[in-house]
Amino acid sequence: MAMDGVRAMLHDSSLQPKFWAEALLTFVHTKNRCEHKLTSPQTPIEIWSGFKPSVRHFRIFGSLAYVHIPKIKRNKLQPRAKLGILVGYSLRTKGYRVFLPNENKVIETIHVYIDESKNGVRSFFGKNKQYEYAKFNLNSVNEFEDLDDSNSTKLLDKLSPLDIEDWTRKEYTKTRSKQMYVYYCPPSSKTKLKSLNEVRKYCKENKMTFEPEKFNFKATTKYSDKNKNSENDSRSEGSNSDEIYETLEYECYNSELPKTFEDTQRSKDKEKWDFAMREELNMINSKGLGISRSTC
Repeated sequence: MAMDGVRAMLHDSSLQPKFWAEALLTFVHTKNRCEHKLTSPQTPIEIWSGFKPSVRHFRIFGSLAYVHIPKIKRNKLQPRAKLGILVGYSLRTKGYRVFLPNENKVIETIHVYIDESKNGVRSFFGKNKQYEYAKFNLNSVNEFEDLDDSNSTKLLDKLSPLDIEDWTRKEYTKTRSKQMYVYYCPPSSKTKLKSLNEVRKYCKENKMTFEPEKFNFKATTKYSDKNKNSENDSRSEGSNSDEIYETLEYECYNSELPKTFEDTQRSKDKEKWDFAMREELNMINSKGLGISRSTC
């Protein structure tokens, strides 16, 4: 029964078969909030929780969604929302799950407007796409496995093999840093790939097989040993403007900023965040904006 509902939802929304899990979660979420023959007049979620559920948040699966963009992430001339496709409801909080085709990812947010009169796939691609999932038995896992194997085999035949021996691996230190870093250079290229994500992107763009087990981004040389053996080289390298730019780029790429006050208190840079918040509050109070000071 559940897989019949998944098949109908995917067919109606024109979403790809890879969204079957999202459709299944949405089907179960909706079904648990509807009366059943065996549970009437109560719903399954009401029996389990003891509270009567609300269905005001129900929306049509696959509808066009407008996800709000915070002011801090846009300027006055940029759009206030980005387009997405509704694929379900948030798992642990209030809100919705929205697929963003332009970013190829699914996010959970409550700051979204859903236009049920418009189909998301039609809005993005101009027409509803029909896929072959309607011909498959969704209850049979083997059919999906066979399909995936055949597609992956065809794709691998078109990709060129990756020969790690032709790649250059280098360990180095960065300006004002006591850590060792690693990057790879592809053959006949000056491109520096500093993470598996960058290698994956490079392989995809150049139609090469991506084999992550062949890459080792963990430095094997200690900073103290490197510093003793090449102190002069590290100094000259530290004065290089390109190296400074690479350092900032790497740190920004790998740093994770706290999103809440609680995150700042758990951060290893807690004292720096507290100082920054105190400075910001002092500046706000000096301008007489009337915002109370919180303890930092």
